Amino acid sequence: MTGPAAAPAYETYEITLPGGRKVLSPEANQGVALWQDVVDNDIYAQAVAGLSAGDVLFDVGANIGFAAYLFTDLVPGLRVYSFEPAEACYACLKVNAARQQADITAIQTAVGSKPGTAELTYYPKSPAQSSLYPDSDEDRRNSTTYLVNSGIGADVADAFLATMHQGHTYPVEVTTVAAAVDEYGVDEIALLKIDVERAEQDVLDGIGEAGWSRVRRVVAEIHDTDGRLDAITRQLSERGFTVEGGQERLLAGTNVHMLLAARGR
Repeated sequence: MTGPAAAPAYETYEITLPGGRKVLSPEANQGVALWQDVVDNDIYAQAVAGLSAGDVLFDVGANIGFAAYLFTDLVPGLRVYSFEPAEACYACLKVNAARQQADITAIQTAVGSKPGTAELTYYPKSPAQSSLYPDSDEDRRNSTTYLVNSGIGADVADAFLATMHQGHTYPVEVTTVAAAVDEYGVDEIALLKIDVERAEQDVLDGIGEAGWSRVRRVVAEIHDTDGRLDAITRQLSERGFTVEGGQERLLAGTNVHMLLAARGR
């Protein structure tokens, strides 16, 4: 469990979520919408159904901690390890994890196919889309569709997005699921949650052959480029998971899909 967290060294904004809970964010305008996206994600709710206090959840691509908030709201007593490489997001994640008063451990690292370092492209105006595999054109298309689906006109969306995907790049540490399991003494990952902006396959590759037997469920946001959704679905099916898919309403028409894979379904 995280202890008291010092104030982050980055500029942050305190956002009040529906219900009155306050969180820190490195970006002033998107927090409530991002929280609502997490809360409205039916596949996330399905992913933790039947889990119990003491079960371990790996939150890979934690951003500022909204998924960890939802999961520990739904299943009090979950042990959550939240991995986030972006400096500003991690600074907020650490504080938000402490505020939740749940068993959430904030870890400043990316998760990939092998340990080391990688280059992260960080978008200050859209931190949740920061990526080890930046594609500003794809991000702009997906964001435009999301905003139009939200009821915002295309012209307004274009103006809003004019500078959203201007980023800067810096090196971040990378670990693997296999290395994290050993480092934190985890016997089983009840749920592996992945939201890593086109690095999904890297996270799965880093589980390692021996590690797959420790993973009970996977829930992932998949950017379906070059057949990635079918490839990952096939990979998980061949490893004995039953796989379900879906797409959030506001992301209809984008290449962003949700996937839930579970053993014994």
